[in-house]
Amino acid sequence: MCRFSGGVGLPPVPLTSARVARTTRVRRSSSGHSPKNRRLLPDRGIARPYHGSTGHARAPALGYAGSAGIGGIPMSYLFTSQRDLPEFRHLEAEPLSGALGATISGAKLADDLAQDVIDEIYAALLEFKVIFFRDQEMTDEQHLRLARKFGMPQGPGSIPQVEGYPMIRLQRMDEYQTIGGDVNYHTDDIFRDYPSRMSILRGLTMPTGGGNTIWCDMEKAYASLSKPMQKFLEGLTAEQTLSKNFGAGILEGGGARAYEDMMKRNPPVVHPVVRRHPETGRKCLYVCQMTTSRILELNQDESDALLAMLLEHSYQPEHECRFFWRDNSVAIWDNRCTQHRGINDFSPAFRLMHRIPIIDDRRPSLNPDEEPRLDYDRNADFIRVEDLFVNKPELTYHVDGEEPAQGNGAAAESGNGAAQPEDEHAVEVDPGFLNKLNENRHGMVFTPGAAARLKKIPRMFRGAAISAVIAEAQKQGSSEANIAILDAVQAKRRGG
Repeated sequence: MCRFSGGVGLPPVPLTSARVARTTRVRRSSSGHSPKNRRLLPDRGIARPYHGSTGHARAPALGYAGSAGIGGIPMSYLFTSQRDLPEFRHLEAEPLSGALGATISGAKLADDLAQDVIDEIYAALLEFKVIFFRDQEMTDEQHLRLARKFGMPQGPGSIPQVEGYPMIRLQRMDEYQTIGGDVNYHTDDIFRDYPSRMSILRGLTMPTGGGNTIWCDMEKAYASLSKPMQKFLEGLTAEQTLSKNFGAGILEGGGARAYEDMMKRNPPVVHPVVRRHPETGRKCLYVCQMTTSRILELNQDESDALLAMLLEHSYQPEHECRFFWRDNSVAIWDNRCTQHRGINDFSPAFRLMHRIPIIDDRRPSLNPDEEPRLDYDRNADFIRVEDLFVNKPELTYHVDGEEPAQGNGAAAESGNGAAQPEDEHAVEVDPGFLNKLNENRHGMVFTPGAAARLKKIPRMFRGAAISAVIAEAQKQGSSEANIAILDAVQAKRRGG
């Protein structure tokens, strides 16, 4: 039997048949359209992943789920504190806050889950917008198999990837790499024409205290605006670009070349300020702190003032939930209606996480009924990020085992290939950085030449690069991390 909390702080209550019946009464969405009464897409009906011959799930059919919900599970589309919750046959859900979020139990994500269990997980995702699972130990292969149940994974991007798995983002934070643990509120990949539909993040090694993540319900943020403000925002569009906040931060240490190449790979895009969810019909604010640079229909002063108001309004505690990570926890969230940010209150403690973004084949549009669809090979292992732009970027990202494009890859930007002094121990380097590298390394010593090259790598990539260098030195039985070790790491990454 499914149990639910009637509100924050209230004990779980069993769902009765009467309560389940009431979940079929669907509240009208903020757009004025009742999902219950909207006609579904032909031949598909509910949003359910469809598997091709390779076993990869295709993107769900994007009709409104309506009172039938997902897999026959009634959906309420109300905020947690206002609603009776759907009954699941396999899962139990306990809401985390009055806005969004729920802890889910009853499924072992490492298993090859049956379709009806996948349907329930997806139904819970649409209902709660972000869902959490505890004690879910799994391998990278099992993580990838789970992601493919829901859609097409995204290929390599600006964040380092797990070796052998170009679809899995490596999010490693330690004393060498703290950026990314405290980024501003954002929606994953909103800076591309086709942003991610959902993300699956698992915590492998988490700090004993701190390192939480906060999610914000952008549908509730929109719904709590006044009606005149909602009307004013309709039809406005905003530029999304990495050059606003995130780009400058991740490229610290990388210099102008690294910044220019990042922007060549990620040109600015335009999305509506208000987006309607293609499956629930609910509207949300689609601007964020990290990448929204300006509202195009307004002058700069007007845009700055309006964005400041909208963001301050959105990021209120009443719109948020906060997740306390433990080892082997998993979070799955809907990028079409939420934003999130990490809290970097754990440095210099170690944190290791793996994330898989799943693409959305619908491009956000002012007219949601005519959103452009992405044409891609549904039998591929992943979709390249350059294909998520309408106009292909000038530079693209490197995939392990392939020759990188010119200027592609953090290693190429770090000064590799330049003439090196004969004595790498005589290279001038920031002594503070060198000393930090050589602290607590159990006999492993970085040469000044190796440290100088590592210092040139943008901060976003530096921690992963240092880890790779240490691993390669240990593999070779060397007590010195030198330029030859760095060259070996670079050759391996390039398939050499």
